Amino acid sequence: MGTRGVLAIGALLAVVSIVGCGGGEDSSTATGTVSKAAFIKKANAICKQGIERMQRQIFAELKTKNGIRKPRPSEYEALVGKIIVPNVRTELRQLHALELPDGDEERIEAMIEALEEGLETAEDNPEAVAASSDAVFGIASRLAGEYGLTVCGSR
Repeated sequence: MGTRGVLAIGALLAVVSIVGCGGGEDSSTATGTVSKAAFIKKANAICKQGIERMQRQIFAELKTKNGIRKPRPSEYEALVGKIIVPNVRTELRQLHALELPDGDEERIEAMIEALEEGLETAEDNPEAVAASSDAVFGIASRLAGEYGLTVCGSR
């Protein structure tokens, strides 16, 4: 595969790294006595598993007997709907199951809400994610990074 193919796959995997963490439709996240450090550790583990799962699925979709092929432009949108959206939905459910540290509920809920909005955009407009995942999931990623999540977010 040439440099352009590697760059195309790199762009798709960048989407995975930005959306590697999320929230969900269920607002039953519990609050309690968990520490911020414990929450971050568990959330980062969820994101890491999600990113690895999405990477495996993307590579499986693009694998040929000669290696990994460059996705066609139309495939980006299909991969968003087939791989990224369902995986982010799963991560959101897992994050909602986590207990929240006392006093941090609003910050975490804002991050989850931003991710939910990005997920809705991705579901309704997968080409937006293919064009710029940062435009769709960037706010959630930034909020996660500002909170201290290293796998889920960026600063």
